[in-house]
Amino acid sequence: MDVIWLFLLVGLGLGGILSLVFGFNSTQGTTTYSRTIYGMQSTSLITNAIVLVVGATLVFLSVVSSLVRDFSYPQSNPLKFTIEVLSMATFSSLTIFLMSSFRGYPIGLQTLEEFSILFAKFGILHILLQFSGFYSYIFPPK
Repeated sequence: MDVIWLFLLVGLGLGGILSLVFGFNSTQGTTTYSRTIYGMQSTSLITNAIVLVVGATLVFLSVVSSLVRDFSYPQSNPLKFTIEVLSMATFSSLTIFLMSSFRGYPIGLQTLEEFSILFAKFGILHILLQFSGFYSYIFPPK
């Protein structure tokens, strides 16, 4: 069994267990869309879990990128790589404006801040995936 499938199964198992624990041992939270379990808000737990997963991913990819150092495509096609990074970061992050407008939330400084954070996250992720050799594996050179 590949490692990716093992991680997927562990993630699904833990997610299922946490869902059951929240389902049976939780009470109504401070808002209609949150629950409380053992004194913790579900929204705080989810937010912290997302930050942990994104942080762990960035650390892992940074370590792998520093070991592999796949600079072949960026060095041979710097303009194309720059366009890729900016496109990936921009188009992935534009979704925040759609979500804001669809939910009736005014587009203001907070939305722009969230766009900036997403832009940086997706841009850095794209660069790290290239340097780690992932894209060269997915799109092997001809």
